[in-house]
Amino acid sequence: MPDPNKMSKIRQKTRGKRPLPQVSLQLLIVMMLLFALASIALLYATRVQAIQDELALLLGGSPLGNAPTSRSSHLIFLLFTYASPLMLAAVMSLVVSFRRARQR
Repeated sequence: MPDPNKMSKIRQKTRGKRPLPQVSLQLLIVMMLLFALASIALLYATRVQAIQDELALLLGGSPLGNAPTSRSSHLIFLLFTYASPLMLAAVMSLVVSFRRARQR
């Protein structure tokens, strides 16, 4: 059976030699963009009357769904939800194309 003290010394020696995980600046920017888009989506979602009613019921309140509301906020939320992945892909494609053109 190996000596536990010897094994801990080996672990301490190899611990310092492992490369630290690195995150590129580009990945950080993309993650920040995704979280910003998710925050905007949540902001628009809270303005939709049906979602407000569901949240009120979830938190123990009473729904306010009796008042007539316009569907514009609901339509904006749906358009944003369905169009944002396509817009993000288009922007990322343009950025990559621009960077490749500059490197030539």
